[in-house]
Amino acid sequence: MTEDSQRNFRSVYYEKVGFRGVEEKKSLEILLKDDRLDIEKLCTFSQRFPLPSMYRALVWKVLLGILPLHHESHAQVMMYRKGQYSDVLHALKVVRFVNDATPQVEVFLRMYQLESGKLPRSPSFPLKPEDEVFLAIAKAMEEMVEDSVDCYWIIRCFVNQLNSKYRDSLPQLVRDLCWLLAGGGRVSSGIGSLQETPLPLGAATVKSRPSVVGVSRCFL
Repeated sequence: MTEDSQRNFRSVYYEKVGFRGVEEKKSLEILLKDDRLDIEKLCTFSQRFPLPSMYRALVWKVLLGILPLHHESHAQVMMYRKGQYSDVLHALKVVRFVNDATPQVEVFLRMYQLESGKLPRSPSFPLKPEDEVFLAIAKAMEEMVEDSVDCYWIIRCFVNQLNSKYRDSLPQLVRDLCWLLAGGGRVSSGIGSLQETPLPLGAATVKSRPSVVGVSRCFL
């Protein structure tokens, strides 16, 4: 029996006895043992398989650029990240924007606002739509990442990626998604034509269609 056939047999067996993902976990562990992490392989793995919870934060930090690709630099870089986190949090407490009773996701939001130069004059000012998007993402991340420093940096870099790479594409993403929900053709074969094609009503009514807000929140 060849190595590939043995691996396929084990995968099927593990899945049948309730241990789905065992082979995937082993594959990820092999990728994470490389002296220099392969970002392309980690991206491909993350797109094809669910990440095991024990490695989720590490992989996300590497993919988002929070950690470098070389293992020996991880501890030092995270020490700098923790220092920056502590400095920003201390500054917010000094100006009385947050305190020990402030919900953690709101602390994350104020930290992000301060670092991006968007901190309002008063914490009583109403939130902007982009702040609501940040909070929705932060609440989801908080449920998956236990460490507050890791959680903040993942949220911060994820939101930055979302804003820098996909902000201009949001209206088109909404149109593409509505087309699919209404029974349209494959996005890959019809993206160009969708720009000039009215959205079909059918399966998705006007009220139930995805909005730019929903897409920008990644439906969280």
